[in-house]
Amino acid sequence: MKQYPDLNALLKGEPKAAALFAEIPQYARDQIMTRSQHVNTLDELEGYVNNVLRGDG
Repeated sequence: MKQYPDLNALLKGEPKAAALFAEIPQYARDQIMTRSQHVNTLDELEGYVNNVLRGDG
């Protein structure tokens, strides 16, 4: 799995990541954006999305 420098690069480079990010509620996007330097792969993004939506943020 390709690793990116941050969330913005991941969203630009991985269509699946961009689609997932677009589907989640704004509050979840906002929370994940605060950790953007630590979201470097699609797997990491999926993990953050699952945690935020479960309320483990």
